[in-house]
Amino acid sequence: MIVAGEGLQPAEFAATATRAVIACAGQEMRAQARNLAGDGLLGIIADEEVGGLALPLGFAVPVIAAAHSGLLGFPLLETLFAGRLLQQSLPHLATAIVSGETLVSIAWQGEAVAEREGEAVVLSGWVARAPCADKIDYLLVRISEGAAALIPIDAEGVVVEDAAGLDLTVPEHAVRLQRVRIPIDSILPANTWDMLSSDANVLRAAAILGSAEACLSLAQEHASTRRQFGHALSYNQAIRHALARQKLGLESIRHAITRSLSEGSGSVQRDAAFLAAATYGSSISEGALQIHGGMGFTWDIPVHRHLRRIRTLQAQGDASGLISAFGRRYVSEVAPFTEAGA
Repeated sequence: MIVAGEGLQPAEFAATATRAVIACAGQEMRAQARNLAGDGLLGIIADEEVGGLALPLGFAVPVIAAAHSGLLGFPLLETLFAGRLLQQSLPHLATAIVSGETLVSIAWQGEAVAEREGEAVVLSGWVARAPCADKIDYLLVRISEGAAALIPIDAEGVVVEDAAGLDLTVPEHAVRLQRVRIPIDSILPANTWDMLSSDANVLRAAAILGSAEACLSLAQEHASTRRQFGHALSYNQAIRHALARQKLGLESIRHAITRSLSEGSGSVQRDAAFLAAATYGSSISEGALQIHGGMGFTWDIPVHRHLRRIRTLQAQGDASGLISAFGRRYVSEVAPFTEAGA
């Protein structure tokens, strides 16, 4: 799906990620970070100067897909971007993130107000949708003009609220900032957030792809082994058709991700890949849940857990807001032609 670089193949990273996810099962976050770093997975897109592999974003796609297929309970997407974002301004910290020594997350919702006071910046406000914020060392938040700020989670004035949200394995937190004082070098430049959001949507699509793939596999297995009235469920033509539609949706997600990473693609293609994943991913997981019936809601069969994760990713990327933005853009572009035709 992705062009290899320097003799490396994305499939190799997928296999490594799958093994790492299995090894991380049942471990606390810092142990998971050490395992993932030991396999070289935390620095895929970070520069070699901070211990990374300096590979294109596309090489992170199979890793994120494998992580979410295995329901990894670690903010891997946030860690990958933090290591890359900080490699220029705070290389020592980026090195610690890539090596698994320092844990970081990103608050995807909200914006802090920043005020300059001498050689420091004071932050106030409320941010949310920060995965695992109660277990990390640093939190990246958005400030005005698309800039970003890195905040020590134990700094005075930082209040991490109780976990909320649908995904119980990677809980989200809201964080209140009450005049939190940070050094000026912890501020990342304007437009940082726009670039981060665009790239994050590609990996969110990859994460949804991984969960949707797992759901479809579970549904296919259940339909072929579960018997009713002397036949497997797949004997029912309606179920076979439903599984075929889900497979088509899965391939549509895969194609959208490939297109978003092709030469000449931009933020529109990346946002479109995320929206395709959000739409088809929900449909696939809900269809798998329906095929399982009541069994799909039990903890032992993780279909509903994947659905929770997909819904969480939809909210983090503001899928509904993106759809509205695409609609407004479409209307603004076709309106001149409609008026001319009239």
